[in-house]
Amino acid sequence: MKEPQETASKRLRRRAEDALERRRLTEAETLLDRLVEVAEGDDAVFAHRHLAELRLERHPWRAALHLRHVLRACPDDDVPHALMGLSQALLGNFRAAVASYRRALRSAPEMPWYLHNLGHLLDVALGRPEEAERPLARAYALEPEHDEIVASFAHCLARLGRLSEARQLAEEARRLAPSNGDHARLVHWIGAGAPQRKPEGAAPQGWGGGGAFALAVRGAFEREMSAAGFTRRQIEGARALWEDFNECRATRARKPEVYAAAVEYAIAMLDPSRRTTQLEVARRYGIAPGTLRTRYGELRDTLALLPDDPRYLR
Repeated sequence: MKEPQETASKRLRRRAEDALERRRLTEAETLLDRLVEVAEGDDAVFAHRHLAELRLERHPWRAALHLRHVLRACPDDDVPHALMGLSQALLGNFRAAVASYRRALRSAPEMPWYLHNLGHLLDVALGRPEEAERPLARAYALEPEHDEIVASFAHCLARLGRLSEARQLAEEARRLAPSNGDHARLVHWIGAGAPQRKPEGAAPQGWGGGGAFALAVRGAFEREMSAAGFTRRQIEGARALWEDFNECRATRARKPEVYAAAVEYAIAMLDPSRRTTQLEVARRYGIAPGTLRTRYGELRDTLALLPDDPRYLR
């Protein structure tokens, strides 16, 4: 009896696996791109997963798109959630990155690097050391000999005012990796009393999520979306989307309605149950369709928005 002939997707996958194993990464990327076009099921997930890994540092937005496909098929797999966290961090979407690492930890709660990355983002990027202490303490308990984990925990404790503990840990990090200049600078900073640092993800004063303009935008889209029949959960998703955007970008325009319309349109594009057009939304907010198109593109690209995005469709 004849063996079944190898399909095109199986043949491409076999060749891609061989190229990955031999570290011929350019060839592997080309083969995986071709596999994405023809494959379904496990072969498609395989292709998207490896393309995400290959492109993550060079093209984090494209990696996020690949990971979205993987997460649809494997929602309980910790690895793609962690990779999504890294891609969002590279894009500057720190709230989204934190959410992804939290999801990864649901499946792998004792993974020290997930705990470390979550804590580091909370402490350094978002300026929330109180929330960062617990994951960083657990990461340190699991990997007490890794200098980066020790240093991150030291930084967090210093931000909390526990300078004596922080100094001991910073000295330990320097002992573990004496050639790392960051550890020496950390020791010096703690010795100087750990003067306040501005969180890396913070927007300029008066521009970000707490500014008057941002609050006016939120009021505008909440009012219009309620009148247009959006659900409470969709409006909550709109609030989360607007907060995340403000973590990443300074926003200002003559009319709050410009961004408010873009937020509503973004939620409508994420949710296939909503049927609307840019012209309809622009008319309700009293702005030009071209302006809406531009601002929506800004939201989409900054947050790497994806269809059925779980960050904003709850």
